[in-house]
Amino acid sequence: MAGELQRRLMERRERQELDRMLRAASAVVTARTLASAEVPDGVLEAVRGFWSTSAEFDATLNDDAPDELLDSWVEELLARHGFLTSAFLFTDLDLAPWIEFEMPPAWFSSVRRAQESSWVFLRSDLGAVAAVSEQEYRFEFLVSHLT
Repeated sequence: MAGELQRRLMERRERQELDRMLRAASAVVTARTLASAEVPDGVLEAVRGFWSTSAEFDATLNDDAPDELLDSWVEELLARHGFLTSAFLFTDLDLAPWIEFEMPPAWFSSVRRAQESSWVFLRSDLGAVAAVSEQEYRFEFLVSHLT
């Protein structure tokens, strides 16, 4: 009984967090989600590699950069790697591990309001995964092409 109560409580908290994220990114979020089982194994391997201390980042930006510069930096880097019209964002929620969003001009500010840091993106065609992580004194951008 205690296990069931804990599960329901966790599910309720996740629903609240998902609702908050969807409201914060309402300008760009779509109704599409991906379950963990729909994500290719290579994505998880690549993301694990991103968090390795030996990972080599593709670009950096000082963490004192204004939000507008961070937004345009992320958008430009993702566009260079084929993230053009829509992508998935990793949420770390069991209910909806990956939520899709559209990428019109200035889209990243909505995503940043929905999730404060350490963004992991999956291209809609599942062909690439990228991460932006705030480290000490800088943001780091990492990408892995899967196909």
